[in-house]
Amino acid sequence: MNFFVKKIKGLFFILVALAIMEMIVGFTASKETWEMIVTIAVQILQFLLFILLMVLLRKIIRQSADKEKQYRKLLDLSPEAIYVHRKGILVYSNDAGAKLFGFKEPFELINLPWKEILNAKSYESLKSSSDKYEVDQQFKIHHFNLYEEDENVRYIEAKSTYILFDGEPAREVIARDVTVQEKDSQRLKELSYLDTLTQLPNRRSLLEELDQVIKVSEQMNKSFGIMFVDLDGFKQINDSYGHAKGDFLLKQVSEYLKLCIREEDVVGRFGGDEFIIILPNAVQTDCIVIAQKIIDNMPLFISDFQDQVTLSIGISLYPQNGNDLDTIMLLADKAMYKAKKHGKNNFQFFDIGT
Repeated sequence: MNFFVKKIKGLFFILVALAIMEMIVGFTASKETWEMIVTIAVQILQFLLFILLMVLLRKIIRQSADKEKQYRKLLDLSPEAIYVHRKGILVYSNDAGAKLFGFKEPFELINLPWKEILNAKSYESLKSSSDKYEVDQQFKIHHFNLYEEDENVRYIEAKSTYILFDGEPAREVIARDVTVQEKDSQRLKELSYLDTLTQLPNRRSLLEELDQVIKVSEQMNKSFGIMFVDLDGFKQINDSYGHAKGDFLLKQVSEYLKLCIREEDVVGRFGGDEFIIILPNAVQTDCIVIAQKIIDNMPLFISDFQDQVTLSIGISLYPQNGNDLDTIMLLADKAMYKAKKHGKNNFQFFDIGT
């Protein structure tokens, strides 16, 4: 294309030069034979150059049309969904684009606004993604959800930019379904916050939850309790029956603790045979009721090891015992060791004299 453009510029320059030459000859030369010859030669050369110019223009137009056909063909065959729209009205879609939105043929989308292509919930998700950008921003990346009739949700990633389409400004959108990748990512995130053995929140999850409870309690001027739960006799179970039996016991205790707490409480495995229970919006009497329930019913639930395993529980309260995460955790741990010193199978609160 650039080669032809340079040639056209050169021909225009020559034509201008010849026109100027013809004018000079007309003003300076006498009415002689050579003047006529030069004039005719210049005119013939101008005509030939004009013909050559037309041929080059035709080649450029044909080349441009061929390139557009090739580009359209690439768009049509692309496995990614591709759309072109002007002010939200679609002027082009390829086959993959039609299928992504549940249409059989691309022509079914033409001249439709996004609002008519997507259902209300999906359109709101797209609009929410678009609202963070300026209207005329050159490049945009959208992440939005497609909500289907069977309540299935698909996650879509789309990139859009300004282009010239059929000689007019438009916006090209390249979209792809990233549902598999998104679900894998969510699953990995969930696993990073779950204890793989018990499926309870792990240490990381518990600390983040406790940090959030502290902030809310401070804002609302509420108290809460934290329990540090440790299994008495767990090492002997592992040593006597093996790790498989020990893992089975930890799973049983996990299920048991979930049954003993309130709906708003959180129980998680802190590590080894240690569990943490967070009791939002709880005072000392609430903690006593739950701790006593845990201690009293343990033998009924853990039937296989009822004579060998008990629980020691340490409890600290916010804000009475501290107002930061590290202090509350440390004092609950100290209260738990106090429970062990008192013969195990009991619960103790932290106090200054501990």
